[in-house]
Amino acid sequence: MFKLFWCLLFITPVFLAFYISHEPKAIDTIFVHVGKPYEDVILDSTFPVRSNTLIRPTTPPIEDSTWFKDPVIVSFDDPQHGFTLPPTKFGAVGYSEGKVTTITTSPMLETLTFDQLIPLLSHLQQMLKDAGWPPEDQDNYAWLKIKNEEEKNTLQNLLFDQVVIVMLRVPNKYMLALNVKCYARCDERDPETAKYLIDVSIGKDFHSR
Repeated sequence: MFKLFWCLLFITPVFLAFYISHEPKAIDTIFVHVGKPYEDVILDSTFPVRSNTLIRPTTPPIEDSTWFKDPVIVSFDDPQHGFTLPPTKFGAVGYSEGKVTTITTSPMLETLTFDQLIPLLSHLQQMLKDAGWPPEDQDNYAWLKIKNEEEKNTLQNLLFDQVVIVMLRVPNKYMLALNVKCYARCDERDPETAKYLIDVSIGKDFHSR
């Protein structure tokens, strides 16, 4: 009994130290929207923006783009049309004249099967609807219909042949393209083996004057 007691007394701190040292690392967030000054992106974000930004060797040097290579959360922090994407490790933020001009990312950490894609796609569409992002063209770039099996099968068959795009527009402010595509093993046309990817691209509303 005493041997067991002293053994546990020694082992418990070891396991505790191991747990603390291997505790999952918190994912940093970059707070960004089109038109936001670069310095404000740095101040607001927990993501190390400055150390992940490419600088043009001009006189004076100017920021070109911030790249993601480790998991990060992208939060579009517009006060009226803001939203927060699931963690990603793909993407970049582009700048011009010291302000954000483009955001390109993917709301996932890896490619997904079609069954995994559908709930994510449903979440993204509802989130953007709630944030006030309407489709630019209801006929050609409307919300994707995925409520029942027939609609899901139609989308899956379409993705074997082409990229499907939902184009959203906040007039006089922003454009957003939700690109859904079959990314791997698409030529097999097998629903069980194909892998899918969603890209999100955001920029200024090019219809603005």
